[in-house]
Amino acid sequence: MFLLDTNVLSELMKAQANSNVLTWLDQQLDSNLFYCVVSKAEIEWGIAKLPIGKRKQQLLDSAKILFEFFDKRCLAYECQAANAYVDIVQGAKTAGRPMSTEDMLIAAIAQANKAVLVTRNITDFEALGRLDLVNPWI
Repeated sequence: MFLLDTNVLSELMKAQANSNVLTWLDQQLDSNLFYCVVSKAEIEWGIAKLPIGKRKQQLLDSAKILFEFFDKRCLAYECQAANAYVDIVQGAKTAGRPMSTEDMLIAAIAQANKAVLVTRNITDFEALGRLDLVNPWI
């Protein structure tokens, strides 16, 4: 099971997505690819903040297609993730690696679901020492 970080989902919404990312995704079974509620919220909030116009509409359309593709493959933030979140916050503090709340929530969801986190942001997550990570850009 792979949990796609927000930066991977955002990449897929681009008109010209990175070829390495696309190649990596093509090599996976669709049924093994998931996103989470935190990434959905980040993407939808990012779009909502944009002024009305062509770019906003293009991103709304792209997000709709993206989330329809992942139908029923959205991981929620549940009790096991809440338990993992506490460990992750403590781990980030101990490692001296401040992380955004969103990143720590995504990490907790990945850990609770025993999912490999697919992200471009390897350095921050690596410091936690608790997750299997893949960077599809390389």
